[in-house]
Amino acid sequence: MVTEWSVTPKGFGTFLNGIFDSWVQNDVGRIFVQIFDYTLANWMGHPAALCVLNRTCGRSLVLEHNGDIYACDHFVYPEYRLGNIKETPIAKLARSKSQTGFGDDKWERLPGQCRSCDHLNLCFGGCPRNRFIFTDDGEAELNYLCEGYRSFFSHTSKAMKFMANELINHRPASNIMKISG
Repeated sequence: MVTEWSVTPKGFGTFLNGIFDSWVQNDVGRIFVQIFDYTLANWMGHPAALCVLNRTCGRSLVLEHNGDIYACDHFVYPEYRLGNIKETPIAKLARSKSQTGFGDDKWERLPGQCRSCDHLNLCFGGCPRNRFIFTDDGEAELNYLCEGYRSFFSHTSKAMKFMANELINHRPASNIMKISG
């Protein structure tokens, strides 16, 4: 849901780009920024540990005070309740058809615009909680922050490629700071 205090998609991208530029000049290897680290992991072909930037989601269950388990902290609604740990072991709930289906839906429900995007392997459509706008041709489930993510991935691609290459060749990613001043 967008409110008057919500970040705009463009503002989101501008923010990420500005923080990235400062980080890549001064802080790589010293300060770790989750979205930058996991974007770099995706550039290297590794799955991101952050569900937002992964092909599937559903590995971050929510345990409520009464023992109820939900698929995700952004989906604590009755239709996403997996069960209760007083009745069913948590491991069984985590591997349940409902939970794996929830995770797989992230990929399965991607609109065509996402599937043909140059940045698909970096964002995978983002978090499903933000998929509430329509694509240019009217298809549902485009991520509200898509414009910002596209800006960020484009803006950072040269530096990310450099850092990925450094890491692949067993050199520190912080070498980027020598050329980014």
